Amino acid sequence: MRLRTVFAAAALAVLGSTSHALAQDKEPEPVQAIWKPQEFTFYYQSFTTFYSCESLEAKLEQILRLVGAHAEVRVREVDCGRGPVRAPRAEIRLISPVEATPEAIAEVKKDASKRELVARISGERAKAVDLAEQFPAQWKQVTIGQGRATSSLGSGDCELLEQVRRRILPKLAVRVIKDNTPCPPNPGTLTRPSIVVEALIEVPKPDDVGKQRDTKKTD
Repeated sequence: MRLRTVFAAAALAVLGSTSHALAQDKEPEPVQAIWKPQEFTFYYQSFTTFYSCESLEAKLEQILRLVGAHAEVRVREVDCGRGPVRAPRAEIRLISPVEATPEAIAEVKKDASKRELVARISGERAKAVDLAEQFPAQWKQVTIGQGRATSSLGSGDCELLEQVRRRILPKLAVRVIKDNTPCPPNPGTLTRPSIVVEALIEVPKPDDVGKQRDTKKTD
């Protein structure tokens, strides 16, 4: 009888741990979100790694796209077109999801000119966009610096990632979970720098999901 009780308790413990693991693996429920337009300037400074204007634009747009933003990045520098530049200035225009709280909705309604910013960034889909129009979004964990989504980033981009973490990510609906950017003067490492974050990302529409599947089939 005692042995049977022990087995029963062990089985309950296993079931409990399994259900807890399943609950952790379950994706969070979608929340209602709106697009928040922003314009700001990002100054990149480094003593070790330099980029051409086009390369820096591409890397920043790739990072922003991964965390759910639609962005337009333009690097302004007198030496653009002549190879790597020492102190580029990136002008960033973007829209990114934020939870549709009353405060967020009131903020985006303040400035009607932001509608034009949304249209410039999003193109055709934003011709009749109402900034307060809500859509479903999910908090998702993504890793900046690893995987195909940020394939242009490598071990030499440590300082860029570190500066993005400090100067750009705080402006977005992004929560930093793990920062792996061991940049100089820290000891060198062969590991690619990365940042694990939770980002609020628009739930793909059925048409978008179909297009993504078709793209994967042709890859």
